[in-house]
Amino acid sequence: MRPLRSVTAVVVTWNSAADIEPCLAALFAAEGEIPGDLDIIVIDNDSGDRSAEIVREQFPRVRLVQAHRNLGFGAAANIGIAEATGDAMLLINPDAHLEPGALGAMLTHLASEPDLACVAPMHAADGKPAASPGRRLPTLAAAVTDGTIVERLIPDLPALRRYYMRDGADDDPEWLTGACLCFRRSALAETGGFDVGYEMYAEEVDLLRELGLRGWRCGVTRDASVRHRGGASSEQDPVSRERRFFHSRYRYVTKTWGWPVAALMRLFVAISGMLRLLEQFARLLRPQARADARRELRQIAAVTLWQWTGWRRYPRKRV
Repeated sequence: MRPLRSVTAVVVTWNSAADIEPCLAALFAAEGEIPGDLDIIVIDNDSGDRSAEIVREQFPRVRLVQAHRNLGFGAAANIGIAEATGDAMLLINPDAHLEPGALGAMLTHLASEPDLACVAPMHAADGKPAASPGRRLPTLAAAVTDGTIVERLIPDLPALRRYYMRDGADDDPEWLTGACLCFRRSALAETGGFDVGYEMYAEEVDLLRELGLRGWRCGVTRDASVRHRGGASSEQDPVSRERRFFHSRYRYVTKTWGWPVAALMRLFVAISGMLRLLEQFARLLRPQARADARRELRQIAAVTLWQWTGWRRYPRKRV
């Protein structure tokens, strides 16, 4: 198998002016950790801030591609994947900053096991222990309950413990959370990249599932870490964030178990949204919680209305 020497890093930005400079600076600082060349591509999803200007003015070596609209994460990332020339391809969020030694450790890990298609570093956050990005593929029970009121009420549900790998077995993950992923480019080329039907969320689950079906594995590089702030793009519009989360979940469920299952899941989530509304109405009775409850009511009402009325055709089940 061809040795891994060079890396192409792909960063997708959308209103990321506050994060893109330290992200790219950390990438360039890691250039000496790899034996070959480091190429960096930024795909800007029609940002309304100075994201593209910062890249153009402060990092002239970076290849900047400016989309004419917000393409969504997967479609924008696919542009970078198509342009990549490195033996490995690093896909990193703009709000994620590599720690020293992380890039070299991931490339070494990827090269040491020829059946690895993708590795990811540990996720570090200020004041918190480093967390593993490793997950198992969701069972139907996990897919239905994750991100719903059920998860909040029963966080130790066995299906969720298995999904988040909180059951004591943290080896051999089946997918990796996508803040920072280092792919073997030859493996990634077998799939054609991300399913562009996912605007945000679940696209890495779908892609790594596809790679797994082709015989590839993924793994966590435990001697590498990345600092990930999280939510830098999604927090800008919490209603859109929740809609995109569930749209992606319904797409994944449809592709895995069929559209009737996805339809039943959507009905369940819509009903649970009404229960969430009742919960917030009850909070209005407490004066100290009223402001927060009103905000939550507006957001939950918008998402719940979409759950009932925003149906669209989903893809066919995988065969």
